[in-house]
This record gives sequence, structure tokens and C-alpha cells, in this order.
Amino acid sequence: MHHQQSNEIAIAILGGSAIFIFLGITLIFLIIIYRRKQQEYFNQKLILEENFRKELLQAQLETQEQTFHSLSQELHDNIGQVLSLAKLNMSVIEMNSIDTESNEMVSQTKNLLNIAINDLRDISKTLNTEYVKEKDIKESIDRELAMLRRTRKFSADFTINGTPFFIKAERRLILYRIIQESLNNIVKHAGATHIVIDMSYTDNRLDIKITDNGNGFDIEKTRDGIGLMNIKQRSAMIDSKFNIESKPGTGTTLSITLTRDIDINAE
Repeated sequence: MHHQQSNEIAIAILGGSAIFIFLGITLIFLIIIYRRKQQEYFNQKLILEENFRKELLQAQLETQEQTFHSLSQELHDNIGQVLSLAKLNMSVIEMNSIDTESNEMVSQTKNLLNIAINDLRDISKTLNTEYVKEKDIKESIDRELAMLRRTRKFSADFTINGTPFFIKAERRLILYRIIQESLNNIVKHAGATHIVIDMSYTDNRLDIKITDNGNGFDIEKTRDGIGLMNIKQRSAMIDSKFNIESKPGTGTTLSITLTRDIDINAE
């Protein structure tokens, strides 16, 4: 009888232990599942927030491009026509004038109008979204630097190393806007006289460096500037890496690294 009671107690203990072990394992399993689901939730939340941020930025860029396009048409259709008409009127005055000195002044004015018309045409092209998309990045950069050189305030060098590869139109447009914004910052803030753009192609990526001999600046104090924020946001849109190096008195170097498009046949 005593032996039977001992067996029952042992079985009860073993059964209880088995139940506790099962409950413990079940609890651990539930905790693991909970943490995994929690992590999946946080990851999904981050993905949704990132997608929302990109979609919002994309909408902002599209609105900006629409504004650029409208401005481009306005410059070409209205202001360009006014300057052309002014040039035509100067030609009529030149034909009807017998005063040599006046004719010389009219001729100089016509030359100035020619310069203004050509500059306006170039600016209109750089603002025209569809026009920029049709051109390769080299041609677009050449046009920007040509406009800067014509001011006679800047000299500029542009070098390309390696074999250029295809970049989709949308990425090419945003990359061009990054370079355009960088050059605009140099003109407005750097106090520079010389600009160097170096493009280096490898099999899978494009490295661009834009360097000026300007005043430089403290990056920590200027990190939240609108120009730099625009460049940073656009870089994120095309999955490129963006870095800037500068110190007061040493000029500035902006670096962009763009990975090659996976589908090289898509336009």
C-alpha cells in the first residue's frame, strides 16, 4: 500500500513537472512569436513610413518639375518673343539711321540682345523636364558649365573617366537637378572662381565629384540649409550616396555615388 502511494506521488510529481515544462515551453514559444510579430510590425511600420516619405517627396518633386516646365514655356513663349521683337526693332532703327555713332550703339545693343536671347534659351532648356530627360547627363552638364563660363566670373573643367552606361530618364533627371542645385549653391554662396566636375564610371556605379575653390563653410552649422536638404532628398529618391566635404577657407567637394540601373534596357 505504501509502495503504491509512493508510485502515485512520483507519477503526480512527474505529471506536474511535465505540465510545468509544457507550460514553460509554450510560454517561451508564445514570447518568441510575440517578439517576432512585434519586430515584423515595427519593420512594416518603418517600410510604410519610408514609402510614405518617398511618395511625398516624389509628389513634391513632380510639383517642382511642373513649375519648372511652366516657367520654361513662359520664358520661351513670352519673354523670348519680347526680346526677339526688341532685336527686330533695333535692326529697323539701324537701317534707318545715318548716324555712325548711333549705329554703333545699336549694333552693341543687338549683340547684348543676342546674348540675352541665347542665355534665355539655354535657361529655358534646363528648366524643361522633357528636354532634360531626352539628353544624356554629359550634354546637360556641358550646357550648365557653358552658361557659367559666359558670365566670365567662373572657369570650369569637366572630365569623364570610364565607359558611360545607361541611366533611366527619371534617375537622370533627378541626378541632373542635384548637380544643378550644387552649381547654384556655388554661384550664390561659395565665392568661387573655378569649378571642377569629375565623373568616373565603373562597371556598376557612377561617382561624381563637384569641387570649387570658394570660401568653404562649417558643415555642422550649415547642414540644415535648404540647398543641402534638397540635394540630400533628391539623392535618397534615386538611391544614391551623397557626401560633402568642406572647411572654412578650403573650398568644397560634393560627392555623389549612383549605382547602375538593374534593367539597362528600360527607359
